[in-house]
Amino acid sequence: MGFKKCPKCELNYIRDDEQFCNVCKRGMKGEPDADDSIAICTECGENPAVRGSELCAVCLREVRRQENLEKRADELNASVDDMDDLDELEVPLDDDDIPEMELEEIDKELGGDDDMADELEDEEEVEED
Repeated sequence: MGFKKCPKCELNYIRDDEQFCNVCKRGMKGEPDADDSIAICTECGENPAVRGSELCAVCLREVRRQENLEKRADELNASVDDMDDLDELEVPLDDDDIPEMELEEIDKELGGDDDMADELEDEEEVEED
């Protein structure tokens, strides 16, 4: 029993009693070759996909990087929300902490109530007497 080259592909050797090699038989049946089963990345459409994934290595790295950035942004937003809570805290101030002249200027800049200005004037008049 001898061997001869496959008459179709002329690459593979077959036994004398066979007509075609296994590779050519699969091709004639319409079965895909092992090389044809390589999946292409669904994201970029250029590189072969990593086994068990639909994405190539480059796209997988980018997806993971984006996920990490989103996690960091969420953590940052949570810390900013905590800081907003600190802004809502009121610190009691004594009247002596802010001089009256500055209080009047602050009221003017912020468009303070006229009632408050009247009260300050009344207090000044009482102190002068």
